[in-house]
Amino acid sequence: MIELIPHKIEVAIDIASSFLDTRYPVNIHNICQKLDINVINNQPLNKDGYLICHRNKKIILINGKITNRHRQRFIIAHELGHYLLHRDQLYSCDQISDTIEKNVNSPLQEIEANQFANELLIPKIALSEYIPVGPVKLSNILDVATTFDVSITHAAIQTVTASNDETEILLCYDSQKLKWYKSASKNLFAQAIPKTCPVQLDLAAQKQLISGAWTELYHGTVLQEVHHIYGNQYLVLLSGCRL
Repeated sequence: MIELIPHKIEVAIDIASSFLDTRYPVNIHNICQKLDINVINNQPLNKDGYLICHRNKKIILINGKITNRHRQRFIIAHELGHYLLHRDQLYSCDQISDTIEKNVNSPLQEIEANQFANELLIPKIALSEYIPVGPVKLSNILDVATTFDVSITHAAIQTVTASNDETEILLCYDSQKLKWYKSASKNLFAQAIPKTCPVQLDLAAQKQLISGAWTELYHGTVLQEVHHIYGNQYLVLLSGCRL
């Protein structure tokens, strides 16, 4: 189900969107250029990214170990959220090295910056066009990832949590061990989620009807779709008759 966006984030999105010629996918670097924010992506940081906003400096720093383009895009969007929402409250410094050992933002600011980044990159109104009447399928997620130029994991989380059907469960397993899960349903109990995946993911078909594996979550046959992220990490998308 599509949730409402807080008003302050809507206002920030409107400001950022005013710098865009075309809406999707978002040209995140063009927004930074229009706001005179310099992006530096080779810094030895203790977290993914920082915003420095002091005197005439406006800099977004990205951890040099992060080379994935989609992850870099999200980090820049997140830091833009800090700039547009929190710049009067943020830590500032004269030396970039000062930021390395400091955790500078509050938990609420981090949540709001994530909300901003999600809405900027995958706007809820636009996302609703990709949400089917029935259960979300992997094909819907791939369409969202392509249209908005985001990672499949990001697209999967946003699409599944916005589902109209709410029977889906999205799980991420790393070496067969549960890493995280998402669902639009408010009635899903964490205790029911298998901590060890009941199917061998490196041997699983990309899409299949399966029975007997997800009995703590579903009645009868389950549609199971599997996407290999990287290494030993897999996304598993399930839908069927929920318990």
